[in-house]
Amino acid sequence: MDWDTLHASLQAACDDDRDEKIAEQAVAAAEIVVSAAGEPPDELPGPAREWVETHGVPDDALVELAYRSMKCVAARSDDWHERLNDLRYRLGDVAAA
Repeated sequence: MDWDTLHASLQAACDDDRDEKIAEQAVAAAEIVVSAAGEPPDELPGPAREWVETHGVPDDALVELAYRSMKCVAARSDDWHERLNDLRYRLGDVAAA
């Protein structure tokens, strides 16, 4: 996995917000982006933490794309909206910084 792979997963969620698998992949990608930007969740899985620690900080454009893609995914349903509240909040903090 690299930054381009994360970008592709996030962009796919904006392009096709109906596909469940694409949405799940985008959420995972957004978690990696926001964690690398300094706002990890309380419990980041070991492999993700290792990736974040070795790849540096994402550029602003990728953070913005992650934020936009989570808006697209959250619009799928109330369940998705609730599930993504924390992630969207952390992405908003990073994007605003």
